[in-house]
Amino acid sequence: MGKYIHSIVLIKLYFNYLSNIIFENYSLNLMVRIILILFCCILVHDVFGQETLVEITGEIINAETQEPVPYVHVVNNHLNQGTVSNTQGRFWISMEKTDTLLISAIGFETYAFMLKEQITSIRLEVTIELNTSSMELEAVDVFAFRNEEALKKALLETKVPIQEAKRGIQLQVPGFYYGPKKEVKPSIGSPISFLHSKFSKEVKERKQLAKYERQQNYQKLIRAKYNEAVVIELTGLPKDKVEEFMEFCKLDNSFLGPASEYEIAIAVNRCFTDFKELTPVDSLVDEN
Repeated sequence: MGKYIHSIVLIKLYFNYLSNIIFENYSLNLMVRIILILFCCILVHDVFGQETLVEITGEIINAETQEPVPYVHVVNNHLNQGTVSNTQGRFWISMEKTDTLLISAIGFETYAFMLKEQITSIRLEVTIELNTSSMELEAVDVFAFRNEEALKKALLETKVPIQEAKRGIQLQVPGFYYGPKKEVKPSIGSPISFLHSKFSKEVKERKQLAKYERQQNYQKLIRAKYNEAVVIELTGLPKDKVEEFMEFCKLDNSFLGPASEYEIAIAVNRCFTDFKELTPVDSLVDEN
């Protein structure tokens, strides 16, 4: 609400200035006065035509057990924002009334959340139920080297670097865009935005804070998609081997951001196949 009051004050000052030019300066011809009046109309439309964001506070639960689902990633593609549900399945995110939230987690079907047209409130409390999904992984052959010396020899003699061999797994999901937002430069159609951005220190600080929050949310989303728990669930590796495997299987953020849980599982499975070829069988067995 504060930003609208600020904008209204600026409009009033701006209109007083323009009215002095239009109606008291008789040296202006008719065409110039018409252009200035149209300019004022565009200015009002630009300020009050902005769509209000709706704050969504929600809980994500398992549709079968009614238990909270933690670490679910919630993405708003239009605003380029994302968040992750906490251990109680709770999350918070903002959206415009025409936006769609994509909600997904490993072991569950992706859910698309949209607001109803008749919604008038700017704050909503929602409960989202996720259905479990069955995921079939490709069969793999297990092969291991005899000892550490055999592993070193194989690494030295390999002809194709590991990172080079992983280029084929850079999958993309249609409709996703996680790149930087294009900066909207000030134009004659948005003078209030220009003045607000140019002279208001508060707005600049808010922009820096929003940029930092987007980066933090994106990193949380990446971390929720690919972490130690996910690796253990998909590979069955003992805990003391997980860190070594994740150093071996480095998935780029550009892949993890838009990837679904199935695509991540396929990529991890392929890495695991290569990892087992370079690691003795005994070391992959959990002694506990």
